[in-house]
Formats: sequence, structure tokens, C-alpha cells
Amino acid sequence: MPDKKALNRGLEALLGETKGEALRSVKEIPVSDITPGRFQPRQDFNNEKISELASSIKKHGVLSPILVREVGLNTFEVIAGERRLRASKIAGLQSIPCLIDQKEDQNALEAALIENLQREDLNSVEEARGYDRLKREFGLTQEAVASATGKARSTIANSLRLLTLPQSVLELLSQGALEKGHAKLLVSLDPSKAANLAKQIVDSGFTVREAQKLTAKKTTKNSPKIKPKDVLNIEQDMSEGFGHKIEIEAKNKKSGKVTIHYSTPEELENIISKLV
Repeated sequence: MPDKKALNRGLEALLGETKGEALRSVKEIPVSDITPGRFQPRQDFNNEKISELASSIKKHGVLSPILVREVGLNTFEVIAGERRLRASKIAGLQSIPCLIDQKEDQNALEAALIENLQREDLNSVEEARGYDRLKREFGLTQEAVASATGKARSTIANSLRLLTLPQSVLELLSQGALEKGHAKLLVSLDPSKAANLAKQIVDSGFTVREAQKLTAKKTTKNSPKIKPKDVLNIEQDMSEGFGHKIEIEAKNKKSGKVTIHYSTPEELENIISKLV
């Protein structure tokens, strides 16, 4: 559950503080004069839900004004409420009530993010890309992004990590084929393994818990075995005495192999001379 103070800070960023009321007004604006927001973080719109909203708007009208900013003479850009704008066009409305605010680019992106995040309306990839835009386009630190959006810094960091996943995995996550919990497991793997495991999760319908067990097995299988301390001590003594790095690999209690490392032809000749 988001922190109440954090949500209040987010709402202030979205709606502006009371002392800024003079900069905001509500008026009917022709839908032809309104363009989609350049800073809209949501990329996937559910056409079925927009159609349902259009039907509601035909009967009851637009009950809540959308938030826009003026970007030119009789030209406005959506900050929050793009679905209502789309639905209004489908419903055949010629104009729509708008709350006009004066916002700079950074504030517009922050407001668009906050409006969607507080309604939990973005998928995980859209959320991460929104945070990433704040960082890249406006040079904000993770701490600053957290402050602007009312989120914990750890939330921002974990979200941004998802963008290191292969594109194929991000697409599955965007489509809802993978859950955010799946993605958190996959992000710790190298890209090729993450892509393969993601496909396996989707094909087999694994839950996050089942995927976690599978990931743990793969990690354990690929992790180097931890050598006993006494073996490490023997390796160190032999390496120092012989003058070259020596490793002992025990296959079982009775057999194994000893490896002598060299990095130049001269070192190899030196090793051979000592052994012959």
C-alpha cells in the first residue's frame, strides 16, 4: 500500500498546490484541438474497455475533466485522461471538458506517470520506461525520481532493472504472459538464459513460486562448487612452493585432478623443467 504522504506529494505534483489555482481553469475544448500526450507512459490501450467507456460517455457525458496543457494557439496536449479523450471521439463528442494547467515538460511527464501509477494502470514495462524517461530526458537521479513520483527509491531501482531483460522477455511481460514476480527472478540471469526460461515459464504455465524453484535449481547447477577451507589452504601452499597457480578439483573422495596454470610460453617451459 503506497505511503499516504507519498500519495499526497504525488497528487500535488499532478494537480498543483492550492496557491497555483490561478494557473488552472476548466473549459470545453474541441477534441480536434487536443493531441495525445508526448509524455504518456502507457503504450497499451485496451480497446474493449475504451469502447465500454465510450458507451458510458454517450449516456452520461464526460463526468471528470481531463488534464491538458496549452502547447500553442488553440492547441492542447493531454497530461492525464487520454482514454477519456479516445472514448469521447468514439462516442462522437465534438468537445470535452478540460482542466487546463501550465506545466513544463518534466512536470507533464511526472503528472502523467503519477496519474497512471496511483491508479496502478501501467504494466511493469511501461512503468519502468516512464521512470527511465525521467532519468534520461531530465537528468534525474533515482532519488529524485522517487521523490517526484512518491515512490520508494528501492521501487524505482527494482523497476529500472527490468529494462535489462531481453526484448522478447519485455514483450511477454507487457502482454501479461509473465508476471512481475517472474521478471524479478529472470533479471538475475544472463540474457540468453532469461529468454529461454521465460519461454519455458509461459509454455508450461509456471507460477512465480514454481519458476522460483526452477531458477534456484539452474543457479545451483551452474554455480561453482565451494571448496573446503583445507583444500584452499593446500592449493595456496602448493602454488607458493611451486611458483605457479595450482588448483585441486576433487571428483569424489578417491579421484580428481591437479591443474597448473601458466600464461606465457616461458612459464610453460619453467613448469616442464621443474617436473622433468
